[in-house]
Amino acid sequence: MNKEFLQQLLATDSVAGDESDAADLFCKYLQSECTIERDIIGNVYAVLNPASERRLMIEAHIDEIGFQVTYIDDSGFVYVRQNGGIDCACLPGSQVVVKTRSGERLAGVIGKRPIHIQTQDERGKVSELEDLWIDTGLTADEVKQKISVGDTVSYCSNFLQLSENRISSKGIDNKIGVYIVAETMKALSEKQLNTGVFGVASVQEEVGCKGAKVSGYKVNPQTAICIDVGFATDTPDISKKKYGDIALGRGITVTSHTDSNRQLSLFAENIAQANNIPFQLAAHHIASGGTDTVAVQLSHSGVKTLLLAVPCRYMHTQVEMCDLRDVQAAIDLLVQMVCAIDKEIND
Repeated sequence: MNKEFLQQLLATDSVAGDESDAADLFCKYLQSECTIERDIIGNVYAVLNPASERRLMIEAHIDEIGFQVTYIDDSGFVYVRQNGGIDCACLPGSQVVVKTRSGERLAGVIGKRPIHIQTQDERGKVSELEDLWIDTGLTADEVKQKISVGDTVSYCSNFLQLSENRISSKGIDNKIGVYIVAETMKALSEKQLNTGVFGVASVQEEVGCKGAKVSGYKVNPQTAICIDVGFATDTPDISKKKYGDIALGRGITVTSHTDSNRQLSLFAENIAQANNIPFQLAAHHIASGGTDTVAVQLSHSGVKTLLLAVPCRYMHTQVEMCDLRDVQAAIDLLVQMVCAIDKEIND
């Protein structure tokens, strides 16, 4: 497991709509093993056997939740709106980075009035995003010279190795999926495959699965496996009856819902069992949607799709957490599945 690349990926800001830096890192990491392609929306593709008529797609979204600047007041305080689902209860006191049009990165903090001077009714209530602001510590003139409406804002890089196997960071949703795609493509590049394998890092999932609609159409695969994070339910106050029994460290989650082809789900289970790869089963929290899988599934005349989910705690916060054993299980399962599909097709 290449932890250095993983940390670089997690540290590279990629707010939905502004993913190019992380996309460049993904391409650089795989350029010696794969053919690299890009499209006009910003998706990037690492390809093995691009001329093959049989195409298998392994996809994850590379964007992370974040913000864009909407307004700068006369005192130089910066106001934003969300790109993706933001939990406003987690925002006050956050450290952020504003990526300016010039490429400069300016540090800031999300502020609000201190609890001492809040009214009794205000205390304990979640603030609306429009009532919070970013304070860069710069003068109003400096802010207006450097920052523009539309600049993207991300949480500060904050990778933590919590234990031997567990990590916390902003952007695990879904840089961990992109990492899995990258390591899978590295491993597959050493195999003798005939199938065309497309490792895709799609953009703008957090704002409507937009990149996946384009990448699915461009690749036009017969089979696609999408990787995203899924809810870990091994923390207090999450209903296992509603969301399933999914824990960190017990393996990659094979998802069965209408976005996952039933035959492909069972195939993944059988491959995992045959190769002693730890896995868990989930029916997903909704029957359809919520990930890129459905967008790819509906490409062209339809694609056989499967969602693999990395158990994740504290999703859509700055301190998302996952277990590296589940990450390795995902890589191992994907490699074995692709090799088995390739053999089945070409025998």
